[in-house]
Amino acid sequence: MKKIFTSIVLALCISVSVLAQTTTINVQGQPHKVNATVAARIQKAAKAVASTGIDFSKIERWAGEGDCKAALAIKWADGQNDGKTLVWGYRWKSSEKKTGEDLIRAVAKADPAFYVLALSGTSFGTTFGGFGYDIDGNRNIIVTTPKNNEVYPRNGIVYVSSYVFDNCSATDITNDAWNSGWNKGFWSYNVADKAEDALGFSSTGASGRVLTDGCVDAWVFSKFSGASNEYDGNIKYLPATVDYTQGVFIVNEDWFGHRNSTTNYLTRDGKFVYNNTTEIGATACFGAAWGNRYYIIAKQAKDNGSKVEGGRITICDANTMRIIKQIKDIDGNEDGRSFCGVDEHKAYVSTSRGIYTLNLDELTVGAAVKNADGGDAELGECGNMVRLGDYVYATEYGKSLRIIDCNTDRIVATISSAKVYSITMSKDGQLWVSTDKGISRVNTETNKLETISLPEGINVPANSNGAWCPDGLCASMQNNVIYWTSVSWNILKVFKYDINNNEFAKVVDLNNDADKWKMYSASNLRVDPVTDNLYVSLFKDLGSQDYAVRIYDNNGTQLNEYELTQKYFWFPGMFVFPDVEDPIAGKIDNVTVEENQEVKVDLATVCSDADNFQAAIIKTVKDVSKANIVTATVKDGKLVVKGLKEGSTVVTLNFCSNGISTKTTVRFFVTKATGITGTQTSADVREIARFTIDGKRINQPQRGINIVKYSDGTVKKVVVK
Repeated sequence: MKKIFTSIVLALCISVSVLAQTTTINVQGQPHKVNATVAARIQKAAKAVASTGIDFSKIERWAGEGDCKAALAIKWADGQNDGKTLVWGYRWKSSEKKTGEDLIRAVAKADPAFYVLALSGTSFGTTFGGFGYDIDGNRNIIVTTPKNNEVYPRNGIVYVSSYVFDNCSATDITNDAWNSGWNKGFWSYNVADKAEDALGFSSTGASGRVLTDGCVDAWVFSKFSGASNEYDGNIKYLPATVDYTQGVFIVNEDWFGHRNSTTNYLTRDGKFVYNNTTEIGATACFGAAWGNRYYIIAKQAKDNGSKVEGGRITICDANTMRIIKQIKDIDGNEDGRSFCGVDEHKAYVSTSRGIYTLNLDELTVGAAVKNADGGDAELGECGNMVRLGDYVYATEYGKSLRIIDCNTDRIVATISSAKVYSITMSKDGQLWVSTDKGISRVNTETNKLETISLPEGINVPANSNGAWCPDGLCASMQNNVIYWTSVSWNILKVFKYDINNNEFAKVVDLNNDADKWKMYSASNLRVDPVTDNLYVSLFKDLGSQDYAVRIYDNNGTQLNEYELTQKYFWFPGMFVFPDVEDPIAGKIDNVTVEENQEVKVDLATVCSDADNFQAAIIKTVKDVSKANIVTATVKDGKLVVKGLKEGSTVVTLNFCSNGISTKTTVRFFVTKATGITGTQTSADVREIARFTIDGKRINQPQRGINIVKYSDGTVKKVVVK
C-alpha cells in the first residue's frame, strides 16, 4: 500500500513539474502552449535592444502614400540574409485607420521580391505563417504547399486554408530567405510605438494592431528548439524597387530582324523599366492579365536576328514578370494574334488561321474551335475577342464576328453584315465593334449589328491595314464611354463616344503637335482602369529612335509626357494594365421554391471587382450540396433553380473575374407544391454602400476589413485580400 501511495505521489510530482515547465503565450493573438523556457526566451528576445535602431530617413523601399509612416522589420532564423533584419517603409493617410495586416499586405503587393504565407478569416483575423525574400533576384518566387502544390503569390501573398505552415516552403529554398511554421516554430510579432522605443511582444495579431505614425512592426522567426533568434538591430535598408501593381506594361514589337520582342514598364511617377521581360518571340502584339499571370502573344516564336527561341505564347508570373513557360507553336506554325480568358482553366488564342483552346492548368494548346456541327471552322485570320455570358465574341479580321459557345468550343452564330475589325466591352456590358462603316453595337439578343452614325468630323476607327495589331478600340471602366484611333498609318487623332448621352467628341489631335509626335500604330491607345486617363505611345518617324508615352485626361487635356531615354527601335504596341483587385462576392438571402417550379436569382450585382466590368464577371454553379433537392444552372447572368422535392440544400456559386475566383452560397428551401402558382420569382441582393472598419464610406473595395451594406438591409464584414 505504501509503495502504491509513493508511486501516486511521484506521478503527481512529475505532472506538476511538467505543468510548471509549460506556459501559454499569445502568438499573433492566439493562445499557444510552449515550454516555459522557450516562452521566457521569446519574451526576452523582443527586448534584446533598447531601441529598434530604425532610422526612417534611411528607408528607400516604400509602399503606400500618405502623411503617416510605419516601418516593417523582418529577421529570418539560421543566419539567413547574413543575420540582418530587412526594413521596408509604409505610408498612409492620417484620415485612415490602418493595421499591422494592412502594412504587410501593402509591402507584399508593392515589392515583387517579398512574399508571404497567410491564413485569413480566423476568429483572430489573418495569421501570417511564412515570410520569404528573393535574395538572388532570379524572380523564382513560388511557395510549395502540402501535396507538393506550387503556388505563385497573388499580390505577394499565398493563402492556405488551415494551419499547415510547418509543411510549406519556398520552392527556391536554397537561394531565398524563408521561414515558416506554427508548431515547430513561428513568427514572433513585436511592436514599438516609436523607432526609439524598445520592442515589445504583441498580445494581438496583425489584424488587431492599429498603426500609429512612426511605429515599428518587427517579425522575428522563433524556433521551439535549437539556437535562439533575437532582434539585434543589425539592420539592412533595402534600395527602392519596382512596384508592378502601380503602372503599365508596354508590349513592344521590337526591332524585327534583330531580336525577339520585349516589354517595358512605366511606373505611375513616370519612370521606365526597360526590358523587364525579354526574348518573348517575334513581333509580340498582344498582352493580357489573367489569373495571376500575364499572357503575351507573338506572331512567331523566334526572330531571325535572335539567337534565342522565345514562343508564340509567353506566360509570366504577374507578381514578378518571371517567365513561367513559353509555347513555341500553335498547331504547327500558326502565327499568334490575341488572348481571351474563358474561365480559370481555359482561354482562347486567336491566330493567323483560326482560334484555339489553351489549357491554363497544364499550359498547353488544345484543339481549334469547331463549327456548330463539329466540322472544321476553316477560319481565316482572327483578332480580338471578348467573353460575355456563355459566349466569346471573336473577330474574324476584316470579315465577320463569330460567336463561340464556351461550353462546347463551337461557333453557334456568325454576324457578317459588315467587315469587322475589333471588339470591346463598355461599362454597361454592351459589346461594340469597329467596322468598315464605323462603329456598331452588337445586339446580343438578335445577333445583329446596329450601326451608329458618325457625325461630321468624327472619323472611322483605324485598323491595322495589313500587318495585324489589336487596334485602338477600347473602353473606360469608370464611365460609359468608348474610344478609338483614326487613320491607318501615322495616327494623329483619338475620338470618343459617350454612350449614355449619345455624344461624340475628338479628344486628341496631333496635327499641330509642337514636337511633331504621332502614334506608331493603331493599337497605341488604352484607358487606365483606375485613373480613367488615356495612354498613347508616340514616335517621330520610322528612321528615328525617339519614343514617348503621353497621358491625357478623359477630355483630352495633356497631363504628362515621358520620353524613353534608352534609345532603341522599340516599336511599342499595346498597353497592358495590371489586374490588382480581387472580386468580392456578397450575401444572398435564403430562397424558397415549390416542387416542380423554377426560381431565378439575378446575379448581376452580387459580385463586384474594382478593376473589371460587372458584365465581364463569369458566373457558374460550383456545387449543389443535395442534388436530389434542386437542379441549378446559370443562364444569362441569372441563377435558375428548379425544386425537385421537399427539403433544403445549399448552392455554391463561383465568380471568376480576370481569372481570379471567389465564391458565395445561397440556401434553397423546397416546399410542397400548392398548385396555386408557378410564377417565377427573382431576387436581386446587391451592394449599396461600403465602409471602412471605422465607418468611413469608400467607393471601392479596400484592403483589410470592409463593412458592406446590401439592398436587403443586411450588413456584412468582408475581408478584402
